[in-house]
Order: sequence, then C-alpha cells, then structure tokens
Amino acid sequence: MIDHDDPLREIEQRTHRLLQRQPLRSAPTSLEARVWSELGRLAALPWWRRNFSQWPLAARAAFLIACAGMSALTLAGNARIIATLAPFRRLAESFTWVTAAIEALESIARAIPAAWIYEVSAIAVLLYGAIFALGIVAYRSLYLDPLGSGSGT
Repeated sequence: MIDHDDPLREIEQRTHRLLQRQPLRSAPTSLEARVWSELGRLAALPWWRRNFSQWPLAARAAFLIACAGMSALTLAGNARIIATLAPFRRLAESFTWVTAAIEALESIARAIPAAWIYEVSAIAVLLYGAIFALGIVAYRSLYLDPLGSGSGT
C-alpha cells in the first residue's frame, strides 16, 4: 500500500511531473548521425551475428536441440570414461596409489545413480531460470518504470 503522507514520495512525484512538462531537446547532429549509422550497421548484420532472440524460430529450435543433444552425450559419456580407465589399470598396477585412485573414481562414478544426475541438472536449469526471471523483474521494476507511473519509459 502506498503511503500518501510520505513527503519524499510527494517530492518525487512533483519532480516527475515537472520533468515531464519540460520540452524535448534534440540530439546533437553528430550524435544523431552516429546513432543512425550504428542502427544501419546492426540491421545489416546476418541473423547468426544478432541477438539470440532475433534468430529465426527454426534456428533457435535447432540450437536448443543441439544443446540438449550435447548434454545427453555428456551424461552418457560417464560410462565411456569408466570403460576407458580399464587399460590404464595394467599400467598403473606398479603404483598402488594410482590403482587406489582409479578404483575410488570408478566406485564414485558407479555409485551415483543416473537419475540423480538428471535431477540435479533439472534443478540447476530451474534455478538458472529463476535467477533469469528475477533479473527481468528487477530490471523492469527498477529501470523501465522507476516511479510506477505505468508509462513504461
């Protein structure tokens, strides 16, 4: 609930109204020329050099599918890594500490259920999404509409 008796809020609103009544100033011609040339340069960029949100929908979908495939290959590589440790066991038999380290790594890798890896990955994605969403909310509330006027500028 907004406290209408707050003198700072009243000063803030008065200042905001006063500044909105001021006439718009034109930009210097050198700045205007630089801005227009930069906008033209950005518009001429190929789609793959633009922001991800400006990519074609098919390219974004293909990129996300490729990322998901790479993630699946990374998770499936765990079994492959364990299998490749076997030839090194014969080489390291003369070093008992190396053999113990390899056995410890193998037992740790085998002890982690695949479901846990998927669950931890899903939780990490959810947490990353939550941080991203909080950043969007903070940006919109602090920078786009700092006075709550609803104008969006």
